[in-house]
Amino acid sequence: MRNIYRETFDQIRASEQLREEVLKMTKQEHITTVKRRIPKTVLIAAALALVLAGTALAVASPTLREWFEKKWAEETSSQLKESQSLVIDSLTQKVGISDTSGEVTVTVDSITVGTSQIWALLDVEGWDFDRNAQYSFDRMRVEIVPDPSEGQHGGAGYGLDSIGFTEDGRCRMLLEFSATISTGNQLNSGDYALEIDLNDLIRCRTGGAEDEILYEGDWSFSIPLTPESLSPVITIDRVQLPSNQMVWDQTDDEDGGTAEGTAPRHAVATLTDLQITATEVSFYCDGLMDRTRATAILADGTEVEDHGRGGSRMEDGSWYVSFDWPVPLDVTDIIAIRFGDTEIPLN
Repeated sequence: MRNIYRETFDQIRASEQLREEVLKMTKQEHITTVKRRIPKTVLIAAALALVLAGTALAVASPTLREWFEKKWAEETSSQLKESQSLVIDSLTQKVGISDTSGEVTVTVDSITVGTSQIWALLDVEGWDFDRNAQYSFDRMRVEIVPDPSEGQHGGAGYGLDSIGFTEDGRCRMLLEFSATISTGNQLNSGDYALEIDLNDLIRCRTGGAEDEILYEGDWSFSIPLTPESLSPVITIDRVQLPSNQMVWDQTDDEDGGTAEGTAPRHAVATLTDLQITATEVSFYCDGLMDRTRATAILADGTEVEDHGRGGSRMEDGSWYVSFDWPVPLDVTDIIAIRFGDTEIPLN
């Protein structure tokens, strides 16, 4: 299993040693503080858990829909509903853009675009792939242009790994991208493009062994994110949660007190502009979620836990927080959202 974490839009990649350590963790959370030109603290918490099959998909060639079906079965032990399949189809667009470097060609087959998440299916051909191995690229840049955070608070993280092989020998890879966009801009509004730069095809090694560079080359793409993928949004203006689910100040004393000059803890946490879409739940609040998970409760009782979160400190000291769903959901099928032990009904 490869876990990936939201990073700043500067896209500073982790060292290989750190990458290997991350691969050994499951659903852990991470906090990063970033200084900008005008100092702004940006906290990027654990974002994504990209579950990619190994030998189980070694002889398969999954489409995006099939990958979502498998992911959904892993998360819920059930099959996708027809309404949810329709949502996924509405968020997915065919791309078919290719770039060739030497003998190796990379094609972006299709993408699924959510509010702040993107899944992209890539095919790599021109190499004799071992169907029992995992492949990726040594370096990559994945960015949204123009910057949806508008130079303010924001962050993004991504990961890319092989998920199967086609009958004619192409290696199929999945790129998963997620952003924290405190401006409220949506990637599927029709105003943005996804840019991807890939460098050097590699065979991924496990157990701390160094990845093997198989073919040196550069592949680049710019993919418009069309407005056809707009998702319904449920909005709740204001809701309150028990304060034991929030962090009020990172300088709190170990005994539960607060350092001099910092704000005291509140009895309740106030969330405003809570928005639920097919791919995330987000809100602004007067404290930061403290290792609390978000869960979507569906009409048939199925519970879907988030697979990553991100947060950004705003100018007024409040926070913007977002939680990603592991698979796009049918928003009309969500009857409640639960944060920790607090359930918020939507009807």
